[in-house]
Amino acid sequence: MEDGRAVRVAYHLYRGPGGEKAVIPGSLGRCEFGLEIAVSLAFLVFVMRLSLDKARGLLAFFQKLTLSKSQVDALLNRLSKAWEPEFDRLCTLLANSAVVHADETGWSLNSVWALLSEHSRLFLFGVPKDAATLATLLPKDLFSGVLVSDDAAVYRDFNTAQKCWAHLLRKAIRLTLLQPDSDVYRLFCDGLFELYRKACRLKADRRLSDTTRAARALLLEDDLWALCESRYRDETEPATDLERDFRNLVHELLRLMEADELFTFVTHADVPGTNNEAERALRDTAADRKTARTNKTLRGARRRSVLTSVLESLRVRLDDFSLANVLNEVERWRQTGQSCFQQTLTTLNLPPPDASPLNTLLPAA
Repeated sequence: MEDGRAVRVAYHLYRGPGGEKAVIPGSLGRCEFGLEIAVSLAFLVFVMRLSLDKARGLLAFFQKLTLSKSQVDALLNRLSKAWEPEFDRLCTLLANSAVVHADETGWSLNSVWALLSEHSRLFLFGVPKDAATLATLLPKDLFSGVLVSDDAAVYRDFNTAQKCWAHLLRKAIRLTLLQPDSDVYRLFCDGLFELYRKACRLKADRRLSDTTRAARALLLEDDLWALCESRYRDETEPATDLERDFRNLVHELLRLMEADELFTFVTHADVPGTNNEAERALRDTAADRKTARTNKTLRGARRRSVLTSVLESLRVRLDDFSLANVLNEVERWRQTGQSCFQQTLTTLNLPPPDASPLNTLLPAA
């Protein structure tokens, strides 16, 4: 690409004295297209969420570059292969992060996960929703940060965690909507909302020392116990499904309180009280699932995981996340021989992983 237009350049290629292969600057190996073309395609498909045909149409209209669908597919495969080491570096950065937001949803193949941190944004398509997947990405003997998530069983038993208050509040709202004439459900819902607002005000009060904030966070647990005590001590079997849901919610709240996973956000400045960030990250993916724009093979899921993760991780690193700036950043990698993710690993003195998480989760065919 030169000045926004595709330009054909001719090269003579020769082997070196020792049989070394010639390398065309700015290309993906012995490829007839420049790296910037492959990155532009990946940006259009995995960030702008255009189909392959629409991405081809845009390049043909604006850059005067005509590509067949097979060429687009081959270019994305080549770029994915070239960026696989970057994906593994992102996994290392994730496991050494201070705060990680995690969420998952169904996919055409198994599930899709979103794991977001201050260093990286990982998206894994076509992997199982189980403890083995999470252990590969966040090994409990290595990850010492705070895990922000919902209350799914796969997220339990981490050293420090924050469970999503939005999920808990929605369950309380559901009780009042299904039985609006119940004073018990309404008072419980109002009390739970007031408790969460009180916790948010406490978190936002910059006048408090860390010791005072931690002491007041303990008082929040007393308020929660007072709200739940009567239903918790009531051993009467629920007569309806709604009463069973109410009992389960009370037991869930007290279990999370006992595990110190409800008010972590009050004493940790960088930890929010909800997991909305990870949920928002999966909205477009959920829309793709509904419109059948998903991968049907593990090979496609692997490619999508690599390209989406690298591009979305650049989103949090670039002040202005645009195609032009992404191309400039990738060109800087080529000139310096080191990506920004590799530079961060070097700065933090983090060794590379013993085994490739990508190959463990999505083995190459």
